[in-house]
Amino acid sequence: TLLLINSIDYLMGEIDGVPKAARYLFNLYMSLKQYREAARTAIIIAKEDQASGSYRTAHDVLFEMYQNLLKHKIKIPNEMVHNLMLLHSYILVKLHVKKGDHMKAARMLIRVASNISKFPSHIAQILTSTVVE
Repeated sequence: TLLLINSIDYLMGEIDGVPKAARYLFNLYMSLKQYREAARTAIIIAKEDQASGSYRTAHDVLFEMYQNLLKHKIKIPNEMVHNLMLLHSYILVKLHVKKGDHMKAARMLIRVASNISKFPSHIAQILTSTVVE
């Protein structure tokens, strides 16, 4: 277990002062079946992805973790559920617009616009689309 502790410390940057990509820590926790820790790490990764405008990537990370937690009957953190819902709504907007279902697109956009701070890279586009829809 000393190797494991040293590995986690290294990935978190406690050894050399340089934190490594959170995805490595996430993969380590997943391989060790430490799903609660993996869930916390997944939320951090998703927040980083959202901040950089990679909403699809953030959605995929959270959705994968959500499925794993369900599979292992572990309580899903509320923050994860909320963030996944927002990202899912954001992604569904384009689908509903393409299908011509502007009412559903508008509902999704209102949900996203109400949490606009979680979509920093596309604030203007989201608010404009919300008004148009």
